This record gives sequence, structure tokens and C-alpha cells, in this order.
Amino acid sequence: MMTDTLTGAEGGRWIVTTIASSHRFDLDAMTVTRIPGTDAAATLNDQTRPLIEIVHCTVGARGYWLMSPEADESEYVKHYWHLSSTIQAIDPIVDDGPDRDINARPDPER
Repeated sequence: MMTDTLTGAEGGRWIVTTIASSHRFDLDAMTVTRIPGTDAAATLNDQTRPLIEIVHCTVGARGYWLMSPEADESEYVKHYWHLSSTIQAIDPIVDDGPDRDINARPDPER
């Protein structure tokens, strides 16, 4: 089921689709990964980062969240922030476990 806002308290995994990119939020693990769209510029947030806080994440507005730096960066950087383009949709990620897309095959001996 789609939602209009993420706060971080929902748990689960979500795809936040913006005009230019997508962002994969795992609110159980408290991580976020930016997935740049075809015409989007690459950023240093195009990797999985620990999520500190979702400041704002609502359909129709720009998203804003804070992330932790890598251990080797923490001496120089307190946190990273991301300001997304306008959010178009917020959708839950359906379980993509290994058995989910496997259809039963007929037994070749029959």
C-alpha cells in the first residue's frame, strides 16, 4: 500500500521515487540508498548509508534526510544530508526473497 509520508517510525522497506532518482529506505536496518535516474547526476550519496533521521519525506515536496558518514570520514564529517527532487511516490518494497519469483516446474519424470 502506497503512503504519502515517511517519518522513519513505519519500519519495513520503501522506495521513494522522485523526479530524477529513487531512494531505497530500509527502516528496519535504518539505511538509505540513492539510485540515480538516467539523467540524474551522480552524488556521494549513491551508496547505502546509515540513516540518522528523516526530516521531511512527503509526496509533492522535496525530501530531506540526514545520514551518518563512513567510519573513516567521521573525524571530518558529522553527517551527510540529502535534499531530493520532488517526491512522486512512496511505495513499500514487496519481499524480494529468493523463492518469491520461482514458479513450480512440472516433474520431468511424469
